[in-house]
Amino acid sequence: MSNRLKFFREQMAAFEGAVDPQRAISGGYYIPEPRKSVSELISRRIGIRPSSTHLILGGIGSGKTTQLLVTRDRINQEVDNVYAHYVDVSLYTNISEISPGVLTAVAGVVLCDLVVARGYDLSKVALVKNRIELVKNLAYGYSERKLVDRIEEVWAITNPLETTSVVIERHEGILNPKYSKEKKELIASVAVLYNVARSQYGEIVLLLDGLDRLNNIQAFSQIIATDIQDLLSLGVGIVLVGPLRALYGEYRDTIEQAVNYFDYRSCFDVKNDSDSYTFFEKIIETRASEGFIEKAAIQSLIHYSGGVLRDLINLTQAAIEEAYLADSDTVQKTDVEASADSFGKAKLLGLSDEELEIFADMLEGNTFLPRTDEKIRLLVAGHILEYRYPKKRYAIHPALLPALQLVQQN
Repeated sequence: MSNRLKFFREQMAAFEGAVDPQRAISGGYYIPEPRKSVSELISRRIGIRPSSTHLILGGIGSGKTTQLLVTRDRINQEVDNVYAHYVDVSLYTNISEISPGVLTAVAGVVLCDLVVARGYDLSKVALVKNRIELVKNLAYGYSERKLVDRIEEVWAITNPLETTSVVIERHEGILNPKYSKEKKELIASVAVLYNVARSQYGEIVLLLDGLDRLNNIQAFSQIIATDIQDLLSLGVGIVLVGPLRALYGEYRDTIEQAVNYFDYRSCFDVKNDSDSYTFFEKIIETRASEGFIEKAAIQSLIHYSGGVLRDLINLTQAAIEEAYLADSDTVQKTDVEASADSFGKAKLLGLSDEELEIFADMLEGNTFLPRTDEKIRLLVAGHILEYRYPKKRYAIHPALLPALQLVQQN
Protein backbone atom coordinates (compact mmCIF):
# COMPACT_ATOMS: atom_id res chain seq x y z
CA MET A 1 0.00 0.00 0.00
CA SER A 2 1.38 3.41 -0.96
CA ASN A 3 1.93 6.07 1.69
CA ARG A 4 -0.56 8.35 -0.08
CA LEU A 5 -3.31 5.73 -0.08
CA LYS A 6 -2.68 4.94 3.59
CA PHE A 7 -2.81 8.66 4.47
CA PHE A 8 -6.08 9.24 2.62
CA ARG A 9 -7.63 6.19 4.26
CA GLU A 10 -6.73 7.61 7.64
CA GLN A 11 -8.29 10.95 6.76
CA MET A 12 -11.47 9.28 5.49
CA ALA A 13 -11.69 7.19 8.67
CA ALA A 14 -11.44 10.31 10.82
CA PHE A 15 -14.73 11.50 9.31
CA GLU A 16 -16.63 8.23 9.82
CA GLY A 17 -17.78 9.38 13.24
CA ALA A 18 -21.26 10.33 11.99
CA VAL A 19 -22.07 6.63 11.57
CA ASP A 20 -21.42 5.89 15.25
CA PRO A 21 -21.24 8.94 17.54
CA GLN A 22 -19.70 6.81 20.28
CA ARG A 23 -16.65 6.29 18.06
CA ALA A 24 -16.24 10.04 17.69
CA ILE A 25 -16.41 10.54 21.46
CA SER A 26 -14.02 7.69 22.33
CA GLY A 27 -11.70 8.77 19.51
CA GLY A 28 -11.28 12.20 21.05
CA TYR A 29 -13.21 14.00 18.31
CA TYR A 30 -15.95 15.42 20.50
CA ILE A 31 -15.85 19.23 20.66
CA PRO A 32 -17.90 21.03 23.35
CA GLU A 33 -20.63 23.15 21.80
CA PRO A 34 -20.73 26.93 22.10
CA ARG A 35 -22.82 28.16 25.02
CA LYS A 36 -24.59 25.66 27.27
CA SER A 37 -25.19 22.37 25.49
CA VAL A 38 -28.21 20.11 25.92
CA SER A 39 -26.01 17.59 27.73
CA GLU A 40 -24.91 20.17 30.29
CA LEU A 41 -28.43 21.43 30.91
CA ILE A 42 -29.94 17.96 31.29
CA SER A 43 -27.18 16.58 33.52
CA ARG A 44 -27.53 19.56 35.88
CA ARG A 45 -31.31 19.20 35.97
CA ILE A 46 -30.99 15.47 36.66
CA GLY A 47 -28.63 16.33 39.51
CA ILE A 48 -31.35 18.14 41.44
CA ARG A 49 -34.29 16.12 40.10
CA PRO A 50 -33.29 12.55 39.13
CA SER A 51 -36.85 11.34 38.62
CA SER A 52 -37.82 13.69 35.82
CA THR A 53 -38.59 13.52 32.10
CA HIS A 54 -36.67 15.31 29.36
CA LEU A 55 -37.58 15.44 25.67
CA ILE A 56 -34.99 16.32 23.03
CA LEU A 57 -36.21 17.22 19.54
CA GLY A 58 -34.12 18.15 16.53
CA GLY A 59 -33.57 17.61 12.85
CA ILE A 60 -31.65 14.84 11.14
CA GLY A 61 -27.95 15.09 11.89
CA SER A 62 -28.33 17.70 14.63
CA GLY A 63 -26.26 15.68 17.08
CA LYS A 64 -29.04 14.32 19.32
CA THR A 65 -27.40 10.91 19.84
CA THR A 66 -24.05 12.50 20.60
CA GLN A 67 -25.67 14.72 23.21
CA LEU A 68 -27.39 11.69 24.77
CA LEU A 69 -24.06 9.86 25.06
CA VAL A 70 -22.31 12.91 26.50
CA THR A 71 -25.24 13.39 28.91
CA ARG A 72 -24.79 9.79 30.08
CA ASP A 73 -21.09 10.33 30.70
CA ARG A 74 -21.66 13.65 32.48
CA ILE A 75 -24.26 12.18 34.84
CA ASN A 76 -22.19 9.11 35.66
CA GLN A 77 -19.07 11.18 36.31
CA GLU A 78 -20.51 14.25 38.01
CA VAL A 79 -23.83 13.39 39.68
CA ASP A 80 -23.74 11.47 42.97
CA ASN A 81 -25.98 8.43 43.50
CA VAL A 82 -27.44 8.57 39.98
CA TYR A 83 -26.74 6.10 37.18
CA ALA A 84 -27.54 6.95 33.56
CA HIS A 85 -27.94 4.15 31.01
CA TYR A 86 -28.11 4.69 27.22
CA VAL A 87 -30.70 2.60 25.34
CA ASP A 88 -31.17 2.39 21.57
CA VAL A 89 -34.86 1.44 21.40
CA SER A 90 -34.54 0.29 17.77
CA LEU A 91 -32.43 -2.67 18.97
CA TYR A 92 -35.45 -4.00 20.87
CA THR A 93 -38.42 -3.35 18.61
CA ASN A 94 -39.59 -2.05 15.24
CA ILE A 95 -39.79 1.72 15.73
CA SER A 96 -42.27 2.19 12.88
CA GLU A 97 -44.81 -0.11 14.60
CA ILE A 98 -44.27 0.95 18.20
CA SER A 99 -47.29 1.12 20.48
CA PRO A 100 -48.10 1.91 24.13
CA GLY A 101 -46.44 -0.55 26.50
CA VAL A 102 -43.37 -1.13 24.37
CA LEU A 103 -41.12 1.39 26.15
CA THR A 104 -42.17 -0.05 29.51
CA ALA A 105 -41.20 -3.50 28.23
CA VAL A 106 -37.87 -2.19 26.95
CA ALA A 107 -37.20 -0.54 30.32
CA GLY A 108 -38.06 -3.81 32.03
CA VAL A 109 -35.60 -5.80 29.91
CA VAL A 110 -32.89 -3.19 30.53
CA LEU A 111 -33.48 -3.34 34.29
CA CYS A 112 -33.26 -7.14 34.15
CA ASP A 113 -29.86 -6.86 32.50
CA LEU A 114 -28.67 -4.21 34.96
CA VAL A 115 -29.63 -6.34 37.96
CA VAL A 116 -27.84 -9.41 36.59
CA ALA A 117 -24.79 -7.35 35.53
CA ARG A 118 -24.08 -6.41 39.15
CA GLY A 119 -23.94 -10.07 40.17
CA TYR A 120 -27.27 -10.23 41.98
CA ASP A 121 -27.65 -13.73 43.45
CA LEU A 122 -30.95 -14.83 41.94
CA SER A 123 -30.76 -18.23 43.61
CA LYS A 124 -31.30 -16.59 47.02
CA VAL A 125 -34.23 -14.38 46.07
CA ALA A 126 -36.82 -16.33 44.12
CA LEU A 127 -39.12 -13.29 43.79
CA VAL A 128 -36.57 -11.32 41.80
CA LYS A 129 -35.68 -14.32 39.63
CA ASN A 130 -39.36 -14.90 38.88
CA ARG A 131 -39.88 -11.22 38.05
CA ILE A 132 -36.97 -11.25 35.61
CA GLU A 133 -38.37 -14.33 33.86
CA LEU A 134 -41.84 -12.78 33.81
CA VAL A 135 -40.63 -9.46 32.33
CA LYS A 136 -38.65 -11.19 29.58
CA ASN A 137 -41.54 -13.51 28.77
CA LEU A 138 -43.97 -10.61 28.58
CA ALA A 139 -41.53 -8.56 26.49
CA TYR A 140 -40.39 -11.17 24.00
CA GLY A 141 -43.21 -13.69 24.18
CA TYR A 142 -43.05 -17.34 25.21
CA SER A 143 -44.37 -20.80 24.40
CA GLU A 144 -45.98 -23.30 26.75
CA ARG A 145 -47.06 -26.92 26.53
CA LYS A 146 -50.73 -27.48 27.30
CA LEU A 147 -52.98 -30.53 27.60
CA VAL A 148 -56.19 -30.13 25.63
CA ASP A 149 -59.27 -32.35 25.34
CA ARG A 150 -59.55 -33.94 21.91
CA ILE A 151 -63.17 -34.66 21.06
CA GLU A 152 -62.96 -34.24 17.30
CA GLU A 153 -64.45 -37.21 15.43
CA VAL A 154 -61.29 -37.89 13.44
CA TRP A 155 -59.13 -37.92 16.58
CA ALA A 156 -61.53 -40.27 18.39
CA ILE A 157 -61.50 -42.76 15.53
CA THR A 158 -57.72 -42.81 15.06
CA ASN A 159 -56.83 -42.59 18.78
CA PRO A 160 -59.71 -44.22 20.71
CA LEU A 161 -57.68 -44.65 23.93
CA GLU A 162 -56.39 -41.04 24.09
CA THR A 163 -58.79 -38.28 25.12
CA THR A 164 -56.19 -35.54 25.48
CA SER A 165 -53.10 -34.37 23.61
CA VAL A 166 -50.22 -31.93 24.15
CA VAL A 167 -50.12 -28.75 22.07
CA ILE A 168 -47.64 -25.88 21.99
CA GLU A 169 -49.31 -22.52 22.55
CA ARG A 170 -47.43 -19.37 21.53
CA HIS A 171 -47.95 -16.12 23.45
CA GLU A 172 -46.89 -12.94 21.67
CA GLY A 173 -44.69 -10.48 23.53
CA ILE A 174 -45.31 -6.78 24.09
CA LEU A 175 -42.42 -5.94 21.78
CA ASN A 176 -44.47 -7.56 19.03
CA PRO A 177 -46.81 -4.90 17.53
CA LYS A 178 -49.69 -7.40 17.49
CA TYR A 179 -49.73 -7.64 21.28
CA SER A 180 -52.89 -6.17 22.78
CA LYS A 181 -53.33 -7.71 26.25
CA GLU A 182 -53.37 -5.97 29.63
CA LYS A 183 -49.95 -4.72 30.76
CA LYS A 184 -50.53 -4.24 34.52
CA GLU A 185 -48.54 -7.38 35.34
CA LEU A 186 -45.55 -5.97 33.45
CA ILE A 187 -45.62 -2.64 35.32
CA ALA A 188 -45.77 -4.42 38.69
CA SER A 189 -42.72 -6.53 37.79
CA VAL A 190 -40.79 -3.52 36.46
CA ALA A 191 -41.44 -1.77 39.78
CA VAL A 192 -39.86 -4.68 41.69
CA LEU A 193 -36.82 -4.75 39.40
CA TYR A 194 -36.38 -0.99 39.58
CA ASN A 195 -36.22 -1.11 43.37
CA VAL A 196 -33.58 -3.85 43.20
CA ALA A 197 -31.56 -1.97 40.56
CA ARG A 198 -31.80 1.26 42.54
CA SER A 199 -30.31 -0.47 45.59
CA GLN A 200 -27.34 -1.44 43.37
CA TYR A 201 -26.85 1.66 41.25
CA GLY A 202 -28.63 4.55 42.93
CA GLU A 203 -31.34 6.56 41.14
CA ILE A 204 -31.62 5.32 37.55
CA VAL A 205 -32.07 7.46 34.45
CA LEU A 206 -32.76 5.81 31.09
CA LEU A 207 -31.63 7.69 27.97
CA LEU A 208 -33.92 6.43 25.21
CA ASP A 209 -32.68 6.93 21.65
CA GLY A 210 -34.18 6.07 18.25
CA LEU A 211 -37.72 7.40 18.49
CA ASP A 212 -36.79 10.38 16.29
CA ARG A 213 -37.35 7.93 13.39
CA LEU A 214 -41.03 7.55 14.30
CA ASN A 215 -43.28 9.33 11.80
CA ASN A 216 -46.56 8.56 13.57
CA ILE A 217 -46.87 11.50 15.96
CA GLN A 218 -50.13 10.20 17.40
CA ALA A 219 -48.35 7.00 18.45
CA PHE A 220 -45.51 9.05 19.93
CA SER A 221 -48.00 11.16 21.87
CA GLN A 222 -49.65 8.01 23.24
CA ILE A 223 -46.29 6.64 24.38
CA ILE A 224 -45.50 9.90 26.17
CA ALA A 225 -48.90 9.80 27.88
CA THR A 226 -48.69 6.13 28.94
CA ASP A 227 -45.23 4.52 29.10
CA ILE A 228 -43.26 7.60 30.09
CA GLN A 229 -45.78 8.46 32.80
CA ASP A 230 -45.79 4.85 34.08
CA LEU A 231 -42.00 4.80 34.32
CA LEU A 232 -41.95 8.23 35.96
CA SER A 233 -44.46 7.02 38.58
CA LEU A 234 -42.02 4.23 39.47
CA GLY A 235 -39.22 6.75 39.97
CA VAL A 236 -37.31 6.13 36.74
CA GLY A 237 -35.79 9.24 35.18
CA ILE A 238 -36.21 9.50 31.41
CA VAL A 239 -34.32 11.41 28.71
CA LEU A 240 -36.04 10.81 25.41
CA VAL A 241 -35.19 11.70 21.82
CA GLY A 242 -38.29 12.39 19.72
CA PRO A 243 -39.23 13.14 16.11
CA LEU A 244 -39.00 16.72 14.86
CA ARG A 245 -42.61 16.49 13.63
CA ALA A 246 -43.72 16.55 17.27
CA LEU A 247 -43.03 20.30 17.20
CA TYR A 248 -45.84 20.79 14.73
CA GLY A 249 -49.49 19.82 14.61
CA GLU A 250 -52.26 19.01 17.04
CA TYR A 251 -50.23 16.89 19.49
CA ARG A 252 -47.56 19.44 20.36
CA ASP A 253 -49.25 20.84 23.47
CA THR A 254 -50.09 17.36 24.75
CA ILE A 255 -46.50 16.21 24.35
CA GLU A 256 -44.94 19.32 25.90
CA GLN A 257 -47.25 19.19 28.92
CA ALA A 258 -46.48 15.50 29.53
CA VAL A 259 -42.74 16.04 30.09
CA ASN A 260 -40.91 18.10 32.70
CA TYR A 261 -38.31 19.62 30.36
CA PHE A 262 -38.23 20.23 26.63
CA ASP A 263 -35.07 20.91 24.60
CA TYR A 264 -34.97 21.70 20.89
CA ARG A 265 -31.80 21.42 18.84
CA SER A 266 -31.91 23.85 15.94
CA CYS A 267 -29.17 24.15 13.35
CA PHE A 268 -26.04 26.16 14.14
CA ASP A 269 -26.17 29.52 12.39
CA VAL A 270 -22.62 29.46 11.04
CA LYS A 271 -23.47 32.46 8.84
CA ASN A 272 -24.49 34.86 11.61
CA ASP A 273 -22.94 33.42 14.77
CA SER A 274 -19.14 33.52 15.02
CA ASP A 275 -19.10 31.04 17.91
CA SER A 276 -20.96 28.46 15.82
CA TYR A 277 -18.57 29.03 12.92
CA THR A 278 -15.55 28.52 15.22
CA PHE A 279 -17.18 25.36 16.63
CA PHE A 280 -17.50 23.86 13.14
CA GLU A 281 -13.97 24.94 12.29
CA LYS A 282 -12.63 23.10 15.35
CA ILE A 283 -14.51 19.94 14.39
CA ILE A 284 -12.67 19.81 11.06
CA GLU A 285 -9.29 20.80 12.47
CA THR A 286 -9.52 18.18 15.25
CA ARG A 287 -10.17 15.33 12.82
CA ALA A 288 -8.01 16.29 9.81
CA SER A 289 -4.21 16.37 9.68
CA GLU A 290 -2.80 19.86 9.93
CA GLY A 291 -2.72 21.62 6.58
CA PHE A 292 -4.48 18.79 4.76
CA ILE A 293 -7.70 20.76 4.20
CA GLU A 294 -6.93 24.21 2.85
CA LYS A 295 -8.38 27.26 4.59
CA ALA A 296 -10.65 28.14 1.68
CA ALA A 297 -11.91 24.56 1.61
CA ILE A 298 -12.73 24.68 5.33
CA GLN A 299 -14.70 27.89 4.81
CA SER A 300 -16.56 26.30 1.94
CA LEU A 301 -17.32 23.14 3.94
CA ILE A 302 -18.77 25.15 6.80
CA HIS A 303 -20.88 27.20 4.40
CA TYR A 304 -22.31 24.22 2.52
CA SER A 305 -22.99 22.29 5.75
CA GLY A 306 -25.67 24.84 6.62
CA GLY A 307 -24.79 24.39 10.28
CA VAL A 308 -25.86 20.73 10.27
CA LEU A 309 -23.29 18.57 12.06
CA ARG A 310 -23.82 15.38 10.08
CA ASP A 311 -23.74 17.24 6.77
CA LEU A 312 -20.40 18.81 7.73
CA ILE A 313 -18.92 15.36 8.38
CA ASN A 314 -20.38 13.77 5.25
CA LEU A 315 -19.39 16.66 2.98
CA THR A 316 -15.84 16.66 4.34
CA GLN A 317 -15.43 12.95 3.73
CA ALA A 318 -16.81 13.33 0.20
CA ALA A 319 -14.39 16.21 -0.46
CA ILE A 320 -11.46 14.07 0.73
CA GLU A 321 -12.49 11.42 -1.78
CA GLU A 322 -12.71 14.03 -4.55
CA ALA A 323 -9.17 15.20 -3.72
CA TYR A 324 -7.84 11.65 -3.83
CA LEU A 325 -9.44 10.95 -7.21
CA ALA A 326 -8.06 14.25 -8.53
CA ASP A 327 -4.52 13.16 -7.49
CA SER A 328 -4.26 16.12 -5.14
CA ASP A 329 -2.35 15.99 -1.86
CA THR A 330 -4.70 18.43 -0.14
CA VAL A 331 -8.42 19.14 -0.08
CA GLN A 332 -9.14 22.30 -2.04
CA LYS A 333 -12.21 24.47 -2.49
CA THR A 334 -12.94 22.85 -5.87
CA ASP A 335 -13.14 19.44 -4.16
CA VAL A 336 -15.67 20.80 -1.69
CA GLU A 337 -17.76 22.37 -4.46
CA ALA A 338 -17.83 19.06 -6.32
CA SER A 339 -18.98 17.16 -3.23
CA ALA A 340 -21.58 19.83 -2.41
CA ASP A 341 -22.91 19.69 -5.95
CA SER A 342 -23.46 15.92 -5.72
CA PHE A 343 -24.95 16.27 -2.24
CA GLY A 344 -27.40 18.98 -3.33
CA LYS A 345 -28.56 17.16 -6.45
CA ALA A 346 -29.16 13.97 -4.46
CA LYS A 347 -31.32 15.81 -1.90
CA LEU A 348 -33.50 17.28 -4.65
CA LEU A 349 -34.42 13.89 -6.08
CA GLY A 350 -38.05 12.93 -5.56
CA LEU A 351 -39.34 16.37 -4.62
CA SER A 352 -42.82 17.29 -5.80
CA ASP A 353 -43.77 20.33 -7.87
CA GLU A 354 -45.44 21.80 -4.77
CA GLU A 355 -42.23 21.48 -2.79
CA LEU A 356 -40.18 23.06 -5.59
CA GLU A 357 -42.65 25.96 -5.58
CA ILE A 358 -41.96 26.48 -1.87
CA PHE A 359 -38.26 26.84 -2.68
CA ALA A 360 -39.04 29.29 -5.46
CA ASP A 361 -41.20 31.30 -3.10
CA MET A 362 -38.36 31.50 -0.55
CA LEU A 363 -35.84 32.50 -3.22
CA GLU A 364 -38.10 35.43 -4.06
CA GLY A 365 -37.77 36.60 -0.45
CA ASN A 366 -41.12 35.46 0.91
CA THR A 367 -41.46 34.30 4.51
CA PHE A 368 -41.42 30.57 5.25
CA LEU A 369 -43.81 29.27 7.91
CA PRO A 370 -44.06 25.49 8.55
CA ARG A 371 -47.84 25.21 8.52
CA THR A 372 -48.52 22.78 5.66
CA ASP A 373 -47.57 19.11 5.28
CA GLU A 374 -45.24 19.94 2.37
CA LYS A 375 -43.38 22.61 4.35
CA ILE A 376 -43.07 20.44 7.45
CA ARG A 377 -41.76 17.60 5.26
CA LEU A 378 -39.03 19.85 3.84
CA LEU A 379 -38.07 20.96 7.32
CA VAL A 380 -37.96 17.43 8.75
CA ALA A 381 -35.89 16.18 5.78
CA GLY A 382 -33.36 18.97 6.23
CA HIS A 383 -34.05 20.66 2.90
CA ILE A 384 -35.04 23.78 4.81
CA LEU A 385 -33.13 24.62 7.98
CA GLU A 386 -34.31 26.34 11.13
CA TYR A 387 -32.03 28.58 13.21
CA ARG A 388 -32.90 30.01 16.62
CA TYR A 389 -29.70 31.83 17.57
CA PRO A 390 -28.77 34.66 17.28
CA LYS A 391 -32.29 35.05 15.89
CA LYS A 392 -34.97 32.73 14.60
CA ARG A 393 -34.98 32.25 10.84
CA TYR A 394 -35.51 29.66 8.13
CA ALA A 395 -33.24 29.11 5.12
CA ILE A 396 -32.86 26.74 2.19
CA HIS A 397 -29.97 24.35 2.77
CA PRO A 398 -26.95 26.07 1.13
CA ALA A 399 -25.92 22.89 -0.71
CA LEU A 400 -29.29 22.90 -2.53
CA LEU A 401 -29.02 26.43 -3.89
CA PRO A 402 -26.81 25.75 -6.96
CA ALA A 403 -29.02 22.83 -8.05
CA LEU A 404 -32.20 24.84 -7.44
CA GLN A 405 -30.93 27.70 -9.57
CA LEU A 406 -30.35 25.26 -12.44
CA VAL A 407 -33.89 23.91 -12.02
CA GLN A 408 -35.31 27.42 -12.20
CA GLN A 409 -33.30 28.27 -15.30
CA ASN A 410 -34.65 25.21 -17.06
